[in-house]
Amino acid sequence: MAESRPVIAHLTTVDLSLRYLLFPQLLAPLQVGIRSVGISSPGPWVAELDAAGVEHVPLTASTRGMSLGADLRAAAQLWRVLRRLRPDVLHTHNPKPGLYGRVLGRLAGVPIVVNTVHGFYASPDDPLGKRILVYGLEAFASRFSDAELFQSSEDLALARRLRLAPPGRSRHLGNGVDLTRFDPARFDASHRRRTRAELGIPEDAVVVGMVGRLVAEKGYPELFEAARSLDDRYVVVCIGPRDPDKADDLGDALIERARAGGVRFLGMRTDVDALYPMMDLFVLPSHREGFPRAAMEAAAMGLPIVATDIRGCREVVVDGHNGLLVPVADPEALAEAIRRIGEDPDLAARMGKAGRERAERCFDERRVVDVVLSVYRELALAKGLDRLAGALGERGSMGLRIRPAEIGDAPFLGALHRKAIATGFLPRLGGRFMTLLYRALVSHDDAVVLVAEDGSGPVGFVAGVADLGAFYRYFVRRFGLSAVLAASPNLLRPSVLRRAWETLRYDGGDVGVKAELVSMAVVSDRRGRGIATELGRAFLAEMARNGEVKVVVGAGNHAAISAYQKMGFEPAGTIEVHRGETSEVLVWTG
Repeated sequence: MAESRPVIAHLTTVDLSLRYLLFPQLLAPLQVGIRSVGISSPGPWVAELDAAGVEHVPLTASTRGMSLGADLRAAAQLWRVLRRLRPDVLHTHNPKPGLYGRVLGRLAGVPIVVNTVHGFYASPDDPLGKRILVYGLEAFASRFSDAELFQSSEDLALARRLRLAPPGRSRHLGNGVDLTRFDPARFDASHRRRTRAELGIPEDAVVVGMVGRLVAEKGYPELFEAARSLDDRYVVVCIGPRDPDKADDLGDALIERARAGGVRFLGMRTDVDALYPMMDLFVLPSHREGFPRAAMEAAAMGLPIVATDIRGCREVVVDGHNGLLVPVADPEALAEAIRRIGEDPDLAARMGKAGRERAERCFDERRVVDVVLSVYRELALAKGLDRLAGALGERGSMGLRIRPAEIGDAPFLGALHRKAIATGFLPRLGGRFMTLLYRALVSHDDAVVLVAEDGSGPVGFVAGVADLGAFYRYFVRRFGLSAVLAASPNLLRPSVLRRAWETLRYDGGDVGVKAELVSMAVVSDRRGRGIATELGRAFLAEMARNGEVKVVVGAGNHAAISAYQKMGFEPAGTIEVHRGETSEVLVWTG
């Protein structure tokens, strides 16, 4: 008798990805009786998948390297697998399987095809020809999927700007790790001493750790060069396997030279959680990243991080807050940043603490799983797949999630602002105006807009800018005409016109702090649950790079003033944004 349960299949290149990148997403459907299948090349991790109840289907031709012949054979194998397996959902990952998997999934009649963009295989610095090829292939393949999930918010913004996916199909997913496994509280000082002793590392050494495949793209050559300029107190430890299928595999000669210079190589390790505690700081000098898992792990383990200033790394490291960002392929800047943290234990401790807090807010893998399954359920409901939707509906929400706002959130943000902050001036300009205002905030480079959501959808938000005057100039330049047309019925009243002019002239007052929290709201039936506090903490962590942050509140709004004071804001004076109306200015100094 044929298997009657719904089937969710994940397609990737190698079984290592199924076991160490996608394992939580593979396990979650099993909890509600859905068959979970991993499709990849066979390897040593298949046994662990089988033991967990995840079925594995081998694609023997699938490789990580570039081979057109092998890729065509893998695609042919996948076609036969899909026709036999008949999954309800095919979820593709990685550049090559993501390309042929989306196309074949649609052609094979798979009801739901979803793709996760772990990182575009082209960066802004790559040659134009490579970017055109990569983005063109992504745009082509995305037309065969029902949803495109982006781990990096920067990749999502690029995809929307270049229209690499059909409207409405692209969503921000984020990334996460197991915060119970990667938790510094699991390990004490004796574990640190014991691990160092086992590796022959002195207790007083400054250990610089890196985790990643031994390929040039990860920045190992720059790390080795930086290591040569560090004094004898520093010990560089590299954890990760060779990748001979890749053209930029480091090769024996380079590794042996680095080893002769004192760099330690531990190879592939499955106990990295137990190795992080012996490190003093973590480095990731990559040339290209999607959303680096190792950096998230290090942040969760309370380590300060030195990483390159590229997309992906910027998702994990807030420069100056939980680590330092350095230029790509710059060994001198890398060494200088390592020394800056390594020679300042207080700075290292502050950054490590901030990293753990950021991980708890932003890098919980349970929230990533929750988003993925909610996308499946939404698509299943839309396509009439009641059996699949019903099974997924049995799985409860994993709780509150805070994520960067997207352009598509603007109507919600504007509507909630009008409802929750109704006594302010801006809501008087109308709903269309408020939507435009939040479209501008979400798209502005120097703005931070975060959305809180639970199983019911968005339930709150916070928004702020590095310089309010600069934002207003951007808003007028980019949306001015549309905004005037949207607000025109209300602007006919002289009092409203005057207050609009006063708002545009507002430059932050004379407190000397430019960065400002401009709005925060929570839906009425979710208030009193700590959502505003969580939003405030996440916002201030993102804005920490700007130093001090202020907020301006009507002098009579005692509840809001009290709430901001609980977040750490201190009174700093009064101001009149609008003539005859006094507002309190409060400042957060970190």
